[in-house]
Amino acid sequence: MDKYTSTHPKSLPSAEELRAALAASGSSSAREAIAALYDADTFVETGAYVKRGFAEYLADDKTSALESVITGYGAVDGKLVFTYAFDFTRNKGAVDEKTAAKIVSLYEIATKNGAPVVAILDSAGADVFEGVSALAAYARILRAAASASGVVPQIAFVLGKATGTLATLSAMCDAVVLSEGAELYVTAPALTGKENAQKALLTYEGDKASCLGYLRALLSFLPSSAGLGISVCEPTDDLNRRLGNVTFGGSADSAVGAIADNGSFLAASRTDSILCAYAVIGGVKCGVVASNAGEREGKLDADSARVAARFVDLCDAWSLPIVTLVDSKGIDASGESETAFSAELAKLAFAYAGASVPKITVVIGSAIGASFILLGSRALGADVVYATENAEIGALSAEASVAFAWEKHISGEKSREELAAEWRASLASPVAAAETGEIDDIISVSELRARIASAALMLSAKGTVAPSHRAVRPL
Repeated sequence: MDKYTSTHPKSLPSAEELRAALAASGSSSAREAIAALYDADTFVETGAYVKRGFAEYLADDKTSALESVITGYGAVDGKLVFTYAFDFTRNKGAVDEKTAAKIVSLYEIATKNGAPVVAILDSAGADVFEGVSALAAYARILRAAASASGVVPQIAFVLGKATGTLATLSAMCDAVVLSEGAELYVTAPALTGKENAQKALLTYEGDKASCLGYLRALLSFLPSSAGLGISVCEPTDDLNRRLGNVTFGGSADSAVGAIADNGSFLAASRTDSILCAYAVIGGVKCGVVASNAGEREGKLDADSARVAARFVDLCDAWSLPIVTLVDSKGIDASGESETAFSAELAKLAFAYAGASVPKITVVIGSAIGASFILLGSRALGADVVYATENAEIGALSAEASVAFAWEKHISGEKSREELAAEWRASLASPVAAAETGEIDDIISVSELRARIASAALMLSAKGTVAPSHRAVRPL
């Protein structure tokens, strides 16, 4: 019999050979990533000597007999974190029954202990020699990830290959970090003709070192598990800090940086017209959704709606108050399927309406049509809604409103531009919106940060005060 069919016990590696193989894999990309991610000397491996299910048939060198996934736990900035990492040096990170067993076991202990899970992905796919068993292994991993969803944070770090079903696994995680040169796709771009088709999934992309730095920062910001309540810490910045006569120039980054403690925030996802970020505001850990009016007037498209909806859902799962900064001229359906577009807008409405965490919204520029409705409006459940003094709020932009309703008033004495300014100052003014009760107060840009910080602190106990089970009867 040749090496592929031999079942003789002597073809199996000894314990000493397995230890040598384990030591030899210490320089793999997966182990380097683990060493860089965790605090020094804290990572503890589990199932270190588990062999591949078909090792006795397939091993042509002793190292390939070891299971292709590394599992374990350790501390990241002192916080307990679990990891499973596909090691490409072991049979190209192939997925088999033993892979699934190790990963499922890790998920079970992580959820019981309320600790985040980081998946480091670099695999060529299923072990074809296992056939249907390998396909079932994928399903067991997906089921474990689904069971942990909303219980503990999950982050996918695509270090090498994450294709086919592993791309699906990435999408099930709360964040996806892509290393430079790594591959993330369901079907190869050579077949689809579409490069970066999964870009909307990405939370961050960069070289390996910057990705690992981002992972550590994100793990430090997110709670260990659901149900821990809103995180309030001692503020490191003046709660009443004024912004002065600042202008954001349509930049979402500038707006978020202005309201965040010490100007520091962690981007979570973005499209051309929207930025989603994590920030501490007045000592309260928050999620921020901000329009990027400098690109396409901040108009919502299908990608922007999808990204914002997913982020709002995440904030709700991890008890992060949602701050929304609106500066959008409405929606942009150009090039989009009407059915797909409406479905993504519906998801955004569902996300805001269903979120039970504090929701604070400020119109810092324009809020036209659907953008006013969908981006955290009072009618969708916002707790506090402000508008800055120069905000424009209306069903249509002032220019479109004039064309629709005041076209007949254009004359030699009144130009279209003058009528638009008149409409903006009266019917589309923040005062007109406040008179309806949809805006709580009109504020200056200078006090933007202070008012948001105050509202976040005021609402930080939302959902934690339970009503008495016995009514107090009148005397």
